[in-house]
Amino acid sequence: MPGIDAWNRMPGPVDFFFYGTLRDAGIRRIVLGAEAPSLSAVPATLEGYRCAPVERGRFPGIVAEPGAAAPGMLVQGVLVQGVSLDAAARTSFFESEGSLYDIARKPLAVAGGRDADAWVYVAAAVLPVEAGEWRFEDWRRRWRLALLGDARAAMARATPAELGRYRRVWSDRLSRLRTS
Repeated sequence: MPGIDAWNRMPGPVDFFFYGTLRDAGIRRIVLGAEAPSLSAVPATLEGYRCAPVERGRFPGIVAEPGAAAPGMLVQGVLVQGVSLDAAARTSFFESEGSLYDIARKPLAVAGGRDADAWVYVAAAVLPVEAGEWRFEDWRRRWRLALLGDARAAMARATPAELGRYRRVWSDRLSRLRTS
């Protein structure tokens, strides 16, 4: 199996839109690993979705909400560009891609008036989203400290085999995107 350096030379980098707990720089450092400090997070918004609470606001999930473009109905988040395949694999592990969250490429409105496309984790049908709106500021006050510990523990459990599987998924995904 190729080493991490070989994986990082494969198709990449990856651009993400983070709307939930990964908006927090501390959580991003834990999940993305060593490259996190070199990546900038630029404010961005996503239309057509609602950011819903899960587990009484402990974390969010976005669900399609056609026509959601009114103030307060846009999903606020950050665009993080240039993420390596290794860090993308860590992110997919953290987000439980394929079980709790699916991933999709979506258009964003980025601060400064430009547009961009990025990968977004969307709530899978099994994720028990709740009524109402998830708010980042409320989460920071209530749940951030607990999630910092949970994120450290979760990422410590990531096995090389699991991360390797997600790296292969990302490599295949990006290769398909480039050939379409």
